[in-house]
Amino acid sequence: MDHVFAYLLREFPHLAGPQFAKAKRALREHLAGERVYVAARGSGDRAALAREVLSLFNGRNATEVARSLSISRATVYRLLKQTARRS
Repeated sequence: MDHVFAYLLREFPHLAGPQFAKAKRALREHLAGERVYVAARGSGDRAALAREVLSLFNGRNATEVARSLSISRATVYRLLKQTARRS
């Protein structure tokens, strides 16, 4: 949960302050003791991600594409392979 709040503050620094701290405490109390599963990208998101990989990939920049999309190199190659199979 700390990662989620850190991400929110990084992306939206204007949220910092007493209200944010209050919301953080309230959410911690609400979810106390529960395990929460966050699903991976949905299938619609996966198709969009595959299109984005295809548009960025030039044949030699898998690491760069992976970094820019916050995915692994293996995912880049997997999406390229799946897309090639469909063609």
